[in-house]
Order: sequence, then C-alpha cells, then structure tokens
Amino acid sequence: MVQRSARGRLGPWVCVPALSFLFLTSPIGSIDGQAQRPKPAAAPPAAAAMPRITVVAIRVVGVGLGSGGSELRAFNERPGTTVALGIHAPAGAGIVEIDNRASKLEAFADDKGQSLLEEGRIGSFPKIAEDGSVALVEVEVQARPSAGAASVSAQGTLNVTLANGSKPQRIPNVRLEANRAMKVGAATITITDAKIDGDSTNLTFGLTRTVLNTIRTVRFFDAKGGPIESRRSGSGYFNEKAELGYALQTKDPVAAVEFDLWQSPRAVNVPFKIQAGLGVAPGAGTGVAETPSAAPAGAPAKVPDNRPPPAIGPGDGAESIDAVVKTLQTAMTSGKAAAALSVIHPHDRPQFAQGIAMVVTFSTLANMSDAKASEKAQKDVDALFARHKVEPPFNRDPGEIFKSTNLAAFLTDAMALLKGQTKKGEDAASVLPIPKGRPQNVKMTGDSAVAQLEGRDVTFTRVGGRWFIRLE
Repeated sequence: MVQRSARGRLGPWVCVPALSFLFLTSPIGSIDGQAQRPKPAAAPPAAAAMPRITVVAIRVVGVGLGSGGSELRAFNERPGTTVALGIHAPAGAGIVEIDNRASKLEAFADDKGQSLLEEGRIGSFPKIAEDGSVALVEVEVQARPSAGAASVSAQGTLNVTLANGSKPQRIPNVRLEANRAMKVGAATITITDAKIDGDSTNLTFGLTRTVLNTIRTVRFFDAKGGPIESRRSGSGYFNEKAELGYALQTKDPVAAVEFDLWQSPRAVNVPFKIQAGLGVAPGAGTGVAETPSAAPAGAPAKVPDNRPPPAIGPGDGAESIDAVVKTLQTAMTSGKAAAALSVIHPHDRPQFAQGIAMVVTFSTLANMSDAKASEKAQKDVDALFARHKVEPPFNRDPGEIFKSTNLAAFLTDAMALLKGQTKKGEDAASVLPIPKGRPQNVKMTGDSAVAQLEGRDVTFTRVGGRWFIRLE
C-alpha cells in the first residue's frame, strides 16, 4: 500500500488554483498519479512512471419515489454519489488490469466538509480500452452531498497492473475449428467453439484468466498475409477459467492468428486525490486537462483582470522577487498573516484566503478514524468560519466570500488552527502552504516577471516600484 500524506489529510492541493503555485502538484481536474503521491524516501526509477487520473463524470441520485421510496429510481440506481475516474497509462505502457478488491477508497467528502464515506467502495468491473491506453473506474458512496454543496472530493488508491508495451506472437496455419489448441508463450489456448455465419466466422477461445490478462489484442491474417477484419465480441471469466470471443469477416477454414502480448506486467498502487462538481473537470467531455493551468471543477471561470492598478501602502510589497518569497516563507512559518498578505498582489488576497479556507475545511478529514476528534475538529472549523463571517461553499467568487471579513485576522486564526493540528515531532510548516527554496531562472519583462519555485512557473508583478507575487 502506498503511504498516505501526513496524518491522512487531504493535502492543500485540493483547493482552488489560488495556492497551486505553492505545490509540486497538478491543479484539480487533471490529477497526475505520480505527482500526487507523497514523496518517497528515494526518487523512483524512470520505469516506474505512474498513470494519470482524471475526473470523467459525476452522478448524484436522491431517494426514489413510490412504494418504500424505491419503486421508481432515477437512472435505475440506488441513492448515492458516484464519480467516474479515467486512468491514463503513462507513455510506452498499457493498462492490463485494475483490481477493485485491492484498491481502496480512503475519503469522500463534499465542499462543506461533510464526510460522505458511507458504504464507500471502488466499483466492480472497471472498464479498460482494448489498446490498454485508458480505463474507467467508478468510485461509489451511498451518501449524498449536503444542502448547498457544490463539489465533492475523493482520496484513495487504485491497484493497477501496468505493462511495458506489448509484443506480437503469430501462429501460422491455424484451423479455425473447435478443440484446436495452440501454444502462446508458455500457455495453451484452445478454440472451444467455431461457427460460420454467412461470410463470417465466430470464434471462442478458452484460456485461463491469467493468460487473458496478458493479451492486449488478437489479429487474424489470410493465406497471403493480408489482415482479416475482426472485432472482439466479448470476454469473461469465472474464477480462473476464461473465454475470449472474436468475430472474423471470413469463412476460410485456415488463418494465421497473432496474439499481441503485454510485456513485464507489474502491479502498482496509484494514489488519487480529486475534486468534482457540476463542471466535472477541464476538457470537452473527457475530464482531461489540456494544460497544467486548467482550473479545477467547480472553480469560477477566470476572466481577464481589467481593474486599474491597486493603491500600494507603505508596508506593501518587497524590493525584489527574492524578498517577496523570503517574506512569504517567514510570515507563513511565524503565523504573521498581515506580512504574508503584504507581498501578495492586492487583487489576489481574497483568493489566497479562499485557498486557506479550503485547506481548513478538508483538514477535518485527518480525524475521520476518530469520531470524537473528528467532531471536535469540525466544531473548531465551524467556530472559525462563524467568528470571521465566512460562509461555505468556497468555490464562489472570493470577493463575495470575504466581503465582511478582515483577511489578516481570519488568516491568523486559520493558520493557528492548522498549526494546532501538528503532532509532536512534526514540522509545523508541513500543514501550511509554504513555497520552498529560492526563485530560479527569473525572467523579467518590464514590470512583470516569471520565476520557478520548486520547478513550477510563478508570476510576479511590480506596482509602484514594489514586487508582489501573483496567484495565477
């Protein structure tokens, strides 16, 4: 099992893009399995590239109608919430199998902080594309989101068997008849049924489930080596016994059969942390983010900033980009919210508070295994929001969320609450979104600059001769 992040918490990357510059992760909606994984003790080898996981669909079903509340059911489904995940194989690899029994759903919640993990599971019968490039898995819970919730989040691991490409093995002059056996690798595959139907032939192969999972596809060729049009008509297994069916556009009794076999299959646990709302995820119907800067599901659409430059106070900004980052790091570590806000562009400060609010909301999931601690944590979070007149959901316009809030006071209390969750011996900075290191590869264009923090591009702006970090 892949280790979870510190104390089981959904990390700060689950929040809106306002904080995405602070982390070595992809924004929500395009979740890279390798990027979201907690840092291992040593860098993994290149061959251990992990699949990318995206949100494809979300379904919420309420209580049914009629007798017993179940006579008439929407979508013919029981009440609950389902999120469909797309698993995308890394370059040069293919998805062989997804074991839902070895997979695990660890957390499922709405954006109001309500746990929905009632009867949660990784759905049975994951679907895999014939070429192994993508797969579809459904994450299911019986609970539904709270009133007013706009999105849900989920965390867990998927047990995925990957292969390093495939290799064909062609068997010539195979008679397409029942009880014809052939050697494929070290295994034996038998034609258990062969029926001619007009100008086509329907074949059924008998094999073991283990062998079935090593076959990427099967192709057929005529006596001259030309391809025979065919399609996979079905497959299935019971325990270790399996069947694989193909329909061929030929009635010739002999053909060459080519089995494309997955190579070096290996099982890996792929962690995922996703968020999904009515917008599902970036990408036209696929849930695949086309660019790393794509916004998360449920986040307000980004519009051009046509506002005039803000008025800069005497304590705002810093004299250099290095000084901006250093001030932000020091202020966040020491809990000095006003100092942290001073180097964030004034237009972006509500966004920063929005991100911290999301981190606080999901911090309660760290105590899910302890009902008493979870209840106390939720009360502390509710009290924080009530005290500062901050009302969820937090995927609304940040200016609206914090219109009656003193940002510095709210952030001070929020950071104190998060730090209070730090266990003995744990770095307090681990619970706060603090960028590490110094800006690298700084490129300036007039009053704008782009630098790299932990390998990610970060934008800075100079206003009134002072530098500010932008949350883009």
